[in-house]
Amino acid sequence: MKKKKILLLIVLLVICVVGIRKLDLNLKYNLSVLDYYKYNSVLTPREKTLLQEKPFLVGLYNDPPLAFLNEFNNYNTGIVVDYLSQLAIELRNDIHLKVESEEYLSDALNNEEIDIAVVERTPDNEKRFEISQPLCVVKGKILVKNNLDIDSIYDLNDMRLVALKSDYRNGSIQEYFKTKHNIEIIEVENIYQCFALINKDVAVGFVGDDMEAAHFLKVTNRETNFSFLKPTVYEKEICLATQKGNYELVNILNKGILELKKKNLIAQTQYKWLGNFHSDSLDLQKIELTYKILIGITLIIAIFSSWNYIITQRVNSKTRELSESKEELRLIIDTMRSGIMVIKNDSTIIECNKAVEKLAGIARDNLIGINYNQIEALQPFINELHMNQVFNVKKAYYYITCQNFSSNKKLISIEDYTEKYVHEKTARQEAKMIAIGQLSAGLAHEIRNPLGLIKSYSYIIEKYCTDEIGKHAISVINDSVGRINKLIENLLRFSRLSNDENKLVDIESLLNVILELETKNIEQNNITINSWVGGKYLRPIVMNEDVLKMILLNLLNNSIDSFEGIEREAKIIKLSLIVEESHLNIKISDNGCGIEKEIIEDIFNPFYSTKEKGTGLGLYVISTEIFNNDGKISVESNPGDGTEFDIILPIKE
Repeated sequence: MKKKKILLLIVLLVICVVGIRKLDLNLKYNLSVLDYYKYNSVLTPREKTLLQEKPFLVGLYNDPPLAFLNEFNNYNTGIVVDYLSQLAIELRNDIHLKVESEEYLSDALNNEEIDIAVVERTPDNEKRFEISQPLCVVKGKILVKNNLDIDSIYDLNDMRLVALKSDYRNGSIQEYFKTKHNIEIIEVENIYQCFALINKDVAVGFVGDDMEAAHFLKVTNRETNFSFLKPTVYEKEICLATQKGNYELVNILNKGILELKKKNLIAQTQYKWLGNFHSDSLDLQKIELTYKILIGITLIIAIFSSWNYIITQRVNSKTRELSESKEELRLIIDTMRSGIMVIKNDSTIIECNKAVEKLAGIARDNLIGINYNQIEALQPFINELHMNQVFNVKKAYYYITCQNFSSNKKLISIEDYTEKYVHEKTARQEAKMIAIGQLSAGLAHEIRNPLGLIKSYSYIIEKYCTDEIGKHAISVINDSVGRINKLIENLLRFSRLSNDENKLVDIESLLNVILELETKNIEQNNITINSWVGGKYLRPIVMNEDVLKMILLNLLNNSIDSFEGIEREAKIIKLSLIVEESHLNIKISDNGCGIEKEIIEDIFNPFYSTKEKGTGLGLYVISTEIFNNDGKISVESNPGDGTEFDIILPIKE
């Protein structure tokens, strides 16, 4: 930021300097910056040679006071004649003059009868010749008597002005006055007739070349009786022309003219012929004033910017430190898993972190300044009944605390307690299961001993039972013994669980074997099985085959049992085994009875069952085995619509 400010300041100063320099050059020399540096150079060897070859013949036309024949000594004289004399001295070359008509001079220049011609810059002349920079600028101005109280062109309504026919014929005066109301123009042959009509009050003023009017007034000592109005009717740039393509000669002329301007010879010559009474003086004063104002503004900006830069450095340094500290604190708060909200006036959010954004589903900028009671997603977290205790929202658990730190502000912390809750629950479950496992193993062995005696004696008694009642009693005893024996086997399996043997398993073959074992049960219940084995990395995998069998058989039997007492047009079980690069994904779903939401968290607890003849150990055993093998199991169910189990089992290397 510091470098950018310095760079911006430098750029602004450079722009100001260039602008002032451009204004300065335009003011002094009537040149652009590029033209100035182009002409402000020494003559090349070729240009010096060209000057030494011969004197230049310059053609000019009669146009007082620019050029005219002095009747007393019969010499050519005038402003432009003096310019050419000074130019000859500057270039150290003789310049001869030839006065002819404008038409003759154009043809003479094209025919190489003359080297240089004095011309007015026009589009036509620029096409025919190479044109130098202006020697001078003749302006069409309005000259009026001072005693008539005419301050602007609007004061000339219903009045008359006098103009020279030579000035009027070029059309500039007519074009300018065609939109002006009731101003009549009188044409005369010469400047003397113009002022004669003005003196007789036939006209109130003159319109035409300012230099011609100023020269006449200087000669007749009447400068104080007249003044120019501000509007400029037209402008004529008086330049030197060379043949088309003669770039070397026009460059020589441009360099010489610039030297005359730099030495102030142009201005001195105009003063000689026109005195102080010249229309440009008013415009130059304005430009000069603007020039000084711009220099002053530039200096003020430079001084103020420097002062401001020095003063603000210390403030910026402290501000930067505070900003960095704020950003570090913001980063720390945003990386916290717990949601943080600062509340003002009991309900307005004035600060929050990304965790709150995620909970609300709204960007931080849109949360700031909002009443949190209007945000539905935050309602569970602002409920006073949930403060300082663990509660459930969807599948996550949270712990909320609230702390007041000023009279109207409080800090609400929303801690994601899910992982802690699961770990605590798992730890309690493991401790409980260890105790139940030990108890189950002891009970199983103790029950099996008298159970063996009951089964043996029932076999002996069966020989002595000849009537139907006795045979029925023996049958009930044998069924009960079998059921108790099955329960004991489950208890022993629960205490022992599976072995740790991992081997290469063909998933597709294993699934076919399990489905074949359950074929009779499936057909009896009129169930359709949609099974699929696939995945991008389908292959035989290394896994505990006993655990996989236990999972598939148990979940498949549970799905079959879910249709008990349920009427369905189509009873469907979907079973898929997807082999990924590092794990096996098992999904089994049915459209059976489903599980109530109130009990879905209890189905993995031991001895918990909703079946009439269930032991409550099946889901517990497989969930324990999945956990021991670093896997995951989840369940989603809608009562009356069905259930889906999703299992992830890591593939062993």
